Amino acid sequence: MAGNIPVKLEGMALFLEGSNTDFATGDITLPSLTPMSDTISGAGILGEVDLPSPGHYGSMELGIAWRTINRDAFNLVGSKMKGLEIRGAFKEFDKSKTEFVTRSIKIVVRGVGKGVDLGTLSVNAATDTTTTIEVIYMKIFIDGQAVFEIDKFNFVSRVNGQDDQADVRKALGLA
Repeated sequence: MAGNIPVKLEGMALFLEGSNTDFATGDITLPSLTPMSDTISGAGILGEVDLPSPGHYGSMELGIAWRTINRDAFNLVGSKMKGLEIRGAFKEFDKSKTEFVTRSIKIVVRGVGKGVDLGTLSVNAATDTTTTIEVIYMKIFIDGQAVFEIDKFNFVSRVNGQDDQADVRKALGLA
């Protein structure tokens, strides 16, 4: 039986857009991809159906947990758009080869800082400072292949190469 068994994230680095130096030590909470939906009912429908709107997602927040209060936590807030690149290495077990393999993931994010939770000052402990970013644009690559892209201000929504908003951009004269 072929296929890979996902094991864990082996390593991760976070880069500010345009920089080759990673700058975060901590965890990243990725946004939830929750499609917006609308409930329809009426003649010809037995009850209600809550239909998702392709390409339309609710608010997408990304959180960065820092070990301590530091300058980088404040570099991501303010009124200007910020860009991040998250790179990771996933370990998987390849059942057909009976060996471990590494898969790369890259997540490109652009957004606006929403704030900093300074955390707690306690001797001999991390502060658990967090920065929150409202994601406006995100593109996810697995082993170099784009699997997801959302650009909220440019009507772009692609999942595994399928463009959910091509007809909308055409109808609006944006294509």
